[in-house]
Amino acid sequence: MTTLHIYLQSDPNQENFEPFHFGPKDFQPLQEAHPNLELVFLHSTQEMLEQLANIEWLDTWYFDRLWYNKAPKLRGIFTPAAGKNWVHEDPSAQVRTHYGSFHGPMIAETMLSYILHFSRNLPAMIKQQSNNTWDRTTQRFSRLLKDQTALILGYGNIGQHCGALLTSMGLTVHGYQRAHRFGQDNTTGVIYIDDSQLDSIVSTADHVINLLPGDPSTNSFIDQRFLEKMHKDSFLYNFGRGTTVCETSLLWALNNEIIAGAALDVTAVEPLPDDSPLWQLPNILITPHSSCVYSEYQSLHVQQLIDLIKF
Repeated sequence: MTTLHIYLQSDPNQENFEPFHFGPKDFQPLQEAHPNLELVFLHSTQEMLEQLANIEWLDTWYFDRLWYNKAPKLRGIFTPAAGKNWVHEDPSAQVRTHYGSFHGPMIAETMLSYILHFSRNLPAMIKQQSNNTWDRTTQRFSRLLKDQTALILGYGNIGQHCGALLTSMGLTVHGYQRAHRFGQDNTTGVIYIDDSQLDSIVSTADHVINLLPGDPSTNSFIDQRFLEKMHKDSFLYNFGRGTTVCETSLLWALNNEIIAGAALDVTAVEPLPDDSPLWQLPNILITPHSSCVYSEYQSLHVQQLIDLIKF
């Protein structure tokens, strides 16, 4: 019988974060789909490390690259996480990691809600309501999304879901990839662009959606120079990693009306410190890395396991 060890107590940076906590009941569909699979639930990092020498298959939020040397029998890792920040790749490339690929629809819906937040001037409408004000002129400068343009930075799996949603609403969408392809994505209608086209597209985009991963090549990718290229009625949305945006430059751009606004679901330091001036800006929306906080999160991960597990 094959054994899958599971250590998914919660987000490793927020030990009691219930929306990302997995329990035995969440894995009942997996057990039913693979009745010969033994599930062993671990309850602490220490317990996982103590058993690591005998673990073959592991489902976890976090795995340090130094731990591979302590896991001679390890054959594969599964993780709900979409990026490589928490589960590091095996330096010897012997152990394959299966990252979560189900986040696209969730982030796409969250992205759309943020775009509409700004496009329909909802902050002003909420303020009106709190003041018992009936003013139908407040949204007079709203524009239909079908007449707008968007740029997706980091056009991968999640970017495809975001792009498909936006093009279905009539937006013209460009997708920036470091591994560039030419032409158009026939599935989503997104137009591929590369470094040589980036500056010109940035200057025309009404919405810039950042999905870039966090690594040395993307650190402060969105800096003052980048923000200066954006037009004054444009908006920035960050769902990638907080390190990809220079927050000092973003503060400057927002305070000086270089851009119209920004939505940050991720920040360089999380939680965002209480004394950060970002909290006080009227043209910013800050959410606590919650773009994927949906009630379906656990079931989507378990369904991916059901589809992936072949042993």
